Amino acid sequence: MRRFSWASYGMFFLSGVSAVLLGAVMPEFLQHYRATYAAGGRIVLVQAIGFIIGVPLSTRLANLLPRPKVLALSGLTIAVAQGALLTLPQFRWIYLVVICNGLGVGALETLVAPSILETFPQQQAIYMSRLEASFGLGALTLPALTGTLILLGHWQLSFLATGLLSLSLAFCWFRITMPEPSSETATQRDAPMSNPPRFLQRSTKILVLSSFLFTTVIYVGLEGSINNFLPALFLAGFKATAVAATLTSSTFWAFMVLGRLGIHWVAQHLRYDQYLWVSVSATVASLAILANVRSSGIGFLLVATLGLGMAAIYSLFLVYANHTFPGQTQSITSAILMMSGLGNAIFPATFGYEMDRLSIHDTLILLVGVASLIWIGLFTISLVLRMLRARDNRRHSTSEKGYM
Repeated sequence: MRRFSWASYGMFFLSGVSAVLLGAVMPEFLQHYRATYAAGGRIVLVQAIGFIIGVPLSTRLANLLPRPKVLALSGLTIAVAQGALLTLPQFRWIYLVVICNGLGVGALETLVAPSILETFPQQQAIYMSRLEASFGLGALTLPALTGTLILLGHWQLSFLATGLLSLSLAFCWFRITMPEPSSETATQRDAPMSNPPRFLQRSTKILVLSSFLFTTVIYVGLEGSINNFLPALFLAGFKATAVAATLTSSTFWAFMVLGRLGIHWVAQHLRYDQYLWVSVSATVASLAILANVRSSGIGFLLVATLGLGMAAIYSLFLVYANHTFPGQTQSITSAILMMSGLGNAIFPATFGYEMDRLSIHDTLILLVGVASLIWIGLFTISLVLRMLRARDNRRHSTSEKGYM
């Protein structure tokens, strides 16, 4: 069980590294190829398409092979892609390489997340927060390494470090077997939630599921845009140096990690929906203020609050969706991950295009608008679920009166 847990954390660490790798080296990468930010957005788009392909493909492979073997293959795929990027091939080959990298990342997230949810049914939020903390540690470590390599003039060695990590994890998963679901009474459990709603009408179920998927697209698109273009925003808008701009990504992920480590405690005291409201509000407020300041010091402070605000949104949203639709862990998780890939495909590509056209202030206002859409999706989910529970309570009260 412990080996499985740590190997799962390792895969999400790798996923975090992959999520910010292109963003951390984006200015140097585009300068090497003499490309625009729009081209950088297209690269992110193609990698996200690979992610989307990896979700159903890994599910299909998991029906033919043991999950650990499929996870090992995903690690090998990422290692090969990183090795190809290390050689800095001709630009036309970059698209093929990043689509393979995205495919590997999509496969590992598709299989690791539901495996954790199924193995620890009483502690889903706690263990998902550990996975997300591992993701954050990876996203934090890589920019710090990249900043050092940029100073040394060897930024492309970031690809070598990522490739070696994925290769070692692949060999690790070849030696792991899947554990049985934990039946032990947990000493630390998620905070009690209301019972899952009963969907008497198919249209209501579709509305709630669609709202979950819509909000996932928006949130992951927002996070993907920040991952890939935050250093570039500070480089252009706050006149930061290349190294300082890269460190904005480290600051963002340092506070993401702190926030995710705190979920371990929060998940035992607050319901998923309560914490999500606080997190989304903090995210919108941080971006709105960031759009209206030009001090790099205040900017770094706001990046920190943004990281804290966004820390738990994805993991708790995934757990919240699985709680709302019990017994459908693999299908719900796969659907959310596919929407994650879609958001990561559409938004960074659009954002890169808009960065070439808009001022930094207008670009940040665009992010505020995107973050506000998360509010709308969460409000829709909360409203419909509250109405369904009110209906069930009325029916329960009526049945009790009839019995008396």
